[in-house]
Amino acid sequence: MKKLLEFLRNERLNKSLKQAYLAEKLGVDESTISRWESGQIAMTFLQIENYASALEIDIYEMFAFLASNGEDIPRPIAEVHVEVYTQGAYNSLMQHLANSGLDVAIKNTKLKRWK
Repeated sequence: MKKLLEFLRNERLNKSLKQAYLAEKLGVDESTISRWESGQIAMTFLQIENYASALEIDIYEMFAFLASNGEDIPRPIAEVHVEVYTQGAYNSLMQHLANSGLDVAIKNTKLKRWK
Protein backbone atom coordinates (compact mmCIF):
# COMPACT_ATOMS: atom_id res chain seq x y z
CA MET A 1 0.00 0.00 0.00
CA LYS A 2 2.90 2.32 0.76
CA LYS A 3 4.14 2.03 -2.82
CA LEU A 4 0.67 2.82 -4.17
CA LEU A 5 0.31 5.91 -1.98
CA GLU A 6 3.76 7.11 -2.95
CA PHE A 7 2.91 6.59 -6.63
CA LEU A 8 -0.34 8.57 -6.35
CA ARG A 9 1.31 11.41 -4.44
CA ASN A 10 4.18 11.60 -6.95
CA GLU A 11 1.75 11.65 -9.86
CA ARG A 12 -0.17 14.50 -8.24
CA LEU A 13 3.05 16.44 -7.68
CA ASN A 14 4.31 15.71 -11.21
CA LYS A 15 1.12 17.28 -12.52
CA SER A 16 1.65 20.27 -10.19
CA LEU A 17 -1.71 19.73 -8.51
CA LYS A 18 -2.35 20.87 -4.96
CA GLN A 19 -4.12 18.70 -2.42
CA ALA A 20 -6.84 21.36 -2.21
CA TYR A 21 -7.59 21.05 -5.94
CA LEU A 22 -7.77 17.27 -5.76
CA ALA A 23 -9.93 17.41 -2.62
CA GLU A 24 -12.42 19.68 -4.36
CA LYS A 25 -12.47 17.46 -7.43
CA LEU A 26 -13.12 14.36 -5.29
CA GLY A 27 -15.57 16.05 -2.93
CA VAL A 28 -13.52 15.40 0.22
CA ASP A 29 -11.74 17.57 2.76
CA GLU A 30 -8.17 18.61 1.97
CA SER A 31 -7.01 16.90 5.19
CA THR A 32 -8.42 13.62 3.81
CA ILE A 33 -6.06 13.82 0.83
CA SER A 34 -3.16 14.46 3.20
CA ARG A 35 -4.09 11.53 5.44
CA TRP A 36 -4.55 9.22 2.41
CA GLU A 37 -1.15 10.13 0.98
CA SER A 38 0.58 9.72 4.35
CA GLY A 39 -1.15 6.40 5.03
CA GLN A 40 -2.85 7.69 8.19
CA ILE A 41 -6.19 6.47 6.90
CA ALA A 42 -6.76 3.62 4.47
CA MET A 43 -8.30 4.20 1.07
CA THR A 44 -11.00 1.95 -0.32
CA PHE A 45 -10.59 0.58 -3.82
CA LEU A 46 -13.26 3.02 -5.05
CA GLN A 47 -11.36 5.93 -3.50
CA ILE A 48 -8.14 4.75 -5.16
CA GLU A 49 -9.96 4.46 -8.48
CA ASN A 50 -11.47 7.95 -8.12
CA TYR A 51 -8.12 9.44 -7.09
CA ALA A 52 -6.39 7.89 -10.10
CA SER A 53 -9.20 9.00 -12.39
CA ALA A 54 -8.95 12.57 -11.11
CA LEU A 55 -5.26 12.48 -12.07
CA GLU A 56 -6.18 10.96 -15.46
CA ILE A 57 -4.29 7.75 -14.65
CA ASP A 58 -5.48 4.47 -16.16
CA ILE A 59 -6.00 2.28 -13.10
CA TYR A 60 -5.03 -0.92 -14.90
CA GLU A 61 -1.76 0.59 -16.12
CA MET A 62 -1.11 1.94 -12.63
CA PHE A 63 -1.47 -1.48 -11.01
CA ALA A 64 0.58 -3.10 -13.79
CA PHE A 65 3.34 -0.54 -13.17
CA LEU A 66 3.24 -1.17 -9.43
CA ALA A 67 3.22 -4.95 -9.94
CA SER A 68 6.33 -4.65 -12.12
CA ASN A 69 8.15 -2.80 -9.30
CA GLY A 70 8.33 0.38 -11.35
CA GLU A 71 10.06 -1.23 -14.30
CA ASP A 72 8.82 -0.48 -17.78
CA ILE A 73 5.93 -2.70 -18.69
CA PRO A 74 5.39 -3.84 -22.25
CA ARG A 75 3.12 -1.52 -24.18
CA PRO A 76 0.79 -3.01 -26.74
CA ILE A 77 1.55 -2.30 -30.38
CA ALA A 78 -1.95 -3.16 -31.57
CA GLU A 79 -5.45 -3.72 -30.29
CA VAL A 80 -7.75 -6.15 -32.04
CA HIS A 81 -11.49 -6.36 -31.49
CA VAL A 82 -13.16 -9.64 -32.35
CA GLU A 83 -16.85 -10.40 -32.22
CA VAL A 84 -17.95 -14.00 -31.85
CA TYR A 85 -21.51 -15.18 -32.17
CA THR A 86 -21.51 -18.57 -30.51
CA GLN A 87 -20.08 -19.89 -27.30
CA GLY A 88 -18.34 -22.64 -29.27
CA ALA A 89 -16.58 -20.09 -31.47
CA TYR A 90 -15.54 -18.13 -28.40
CA ASN A 91 -14.17 -21.24 -26.64
CA SER A 92 -12.30 -22.29 -29.79
CA LEU A 93 -10.75 -18.85 -30.21
CA MET A 94 -9.66 -18.67 -26.56
CA GLN A 95 -8.17 -22.18 -26.77
CA HIS A 96 -6.24 -21.26 -29.91
CA LEU A 97 -4.85 -18.10 -28.32
CA ALA A 98 -3.90 -19.98 -25.15
CA ASN A 99 -2.04 -22.62 -27.18
CA SER A 100 -0.38 -20.18 -29.59
CA GLY A 101 2.40 -19.10 -27.25
CA LEU A 102 1.86 -15.52 -28.39
CA ASP A 103 2.42 -12.64 -26.00
CA VAL A 104 -1.16 -11.36 -25.77
CA ALA A 105 -3.42 -9.90 -23.15
CA ILE A 106 -7.07 -10.84 -23.37
CA LYS A 107 -9.83 -8.59 -22.14
CA ASN A 108 -13.25 -9.93 -22.94
CA THR A 109 -16.67 -8.43 -22.63
CA LYS A 110 -19.62 -10.72 -22.26
CA LEU A 111 -22.62 -9.12 -23.87
CA LYS A 112 -26.10 -9.32 -22.43
CA ARG A 113 -26.94 -12.04 -24.95
CA TRP A 114 -24.27 -14.29 -23.41
CA LYS A 115 -25.78 -17.29 -21.67
